[in-house]
Amino acid sequence: MQPREHARLLGLLFLIFAGFQFCIIAFVGLVYVGVFGTFMSQFAQMPRRSGEPNPEAIFGVAMVVLICALGIGCLFLIPKIIAGIGLRREKSWAKVWAIIGCCLAVMNIPIGTALAVYGFWFIFGDMGKAYFDGYQIPYGNNQDPYNQPPAPPNPHNWQ
Repeated sequence: MQPREHARLLGLLFLIFAGFQFCIIAFVGLVYVGVFGTFMSQFAQMPRRSGEPNPEAIFGVAMVVLICALGIGCLFLIPKIIAGIGLRREKSWAKVWAIIGCCLAVMNIPIGTALAVYGFWFIFGDMGKAYFDGYQIPYGNNQDPYNQPPAPPNPHNWQ
């Protein structure tokens, strides 16, 4: 694969991974709202002693904590989405966002770790330097350095 193809593939993987994470965040949010709603509807019908907090107050605090947790989860998606869009559109600023996205993705074992390893391999390798910094790949002709033909054998010495 050429460096351009690696960059576009990495961008696509970032976008797919961010979409997958967003679906998980949305699912967890819906489950928590359903569970808290069920508990609160049952809890509200129970008799209370004086001095106990209102169930609505507990539900409100739980929802604030849930919204903050989901908001922080969505904040972790932003660098991956920006990196994915930048890499797909071949922008020069995408390198920084891809590094940040890889650092955040490495915590999500095993898929995020694999994405981060691939991203770091590309960004900091020869192909990433050729793509982002304009260097030539040292093996010539912008070909993949790992698919070069073997060197010719040394000639025989007849003396």
